[in-house]
Amino acid sequence: MKITLNKYKQLIKNERNDFFLSPFDFIYQIFEDLELVTKNKNFFRKNASLIAEQLRELSWKKYLPLENEFTSNMLKLLINKDKFEKLNSIDSITSFCQEFVEHIYALFLSNTQSRRSRAGKEFETIIQLILTGAGIAADNQGSVGKDEFTKRGLAKLVDFVSPSVVEYVINKRNTLLISAKTTLRERWQEVPEEMNRTGAQEIFLITLDENISKEVLFNLYESNVHVVTTKKIKELKYSDNPRILSLEELIEICLDNSKKWNGFKYSEIEKEFVLNSLELKLEKYKDYKFIHKFYEEAKKNI
Repeated sequence: MKITLNKYKQLIKNERNDFFLSPFDFIYQIFEDLELVTKNKNFFRKNASLIAEQLRELSWKKYLPLENEFTSNMLKLLINKDKFEKLNSIDSITSFCQEFVEHIYALFLSNTQSRRSRAGKEFETIIQLILTGAGIAADNQGSVGKDEFTKRGLAKLVDFVSPSVVEYVINKRNTLLISAKTTLRERWQEVPEEMNRTGAQEIFLITLDENISKEVLFNLYESNVHVVTTKKIKELKYSDNPRILSLEELIEICLDNSKKWNGFKYSEIEKEFVLNSLELKLEKYKDYKFIHKFYEEAKKNI
């Protein structure tokens, strides 16, 4: 019996969840394969751009054959062997495409949407691992939860706050807000708008977009949105714009900013919130030794 379109769409969703690792696990696995878990803070601070490019490139190379395998498996589920084995190759293909044109379209549309969704989440994971490796404390929605960001007045476009949400509540001026977008497209206009909603004075926008126009760059700069990219992209595409920052430069800015909190006297309530937050992170990342170790050290320093 031919599977209905709606059932096939649900099947695609279920099978996709079972077949692919989560974006975080996928990137973390590649991170381990590259033996980046063995590198020290100085390595990350000096090679952030290279690390970001390597992880992006390898994740794409690794993902494509997996997607091909998944697509093949899903198409096979539509085949009626008794029907098609009676036809020659050309007739089989023609008949299959005619009968399941909507199903095939649904599968490829799902692939496209999944790629876009995963690309953003994978990029955020890459930035998280680089910041962690460089010894920079930064909360993101993955580590503290989306609800916590919303409750604290952090907008949907803010992906990281450094040193953490606690410091943001205490003194916004001494915290850094970071957004990560693989490409800007038309969404660049959302960033200044979200800044107005949060009351943030500035935000650092990490992107791999190589085609940002001078007009857009100017408008972002005027809105106190500092564009950050890799050294390679900066040199090849934006060498005439000194306002563009490299990932390495952003890391230095984060390190300088963290010094503002050295010796800060937290209230008992604030200290309790910090400790509870660290306990949640330690539990969340208990199977990810590289990140778990970072939070263990942070807890010792409270």
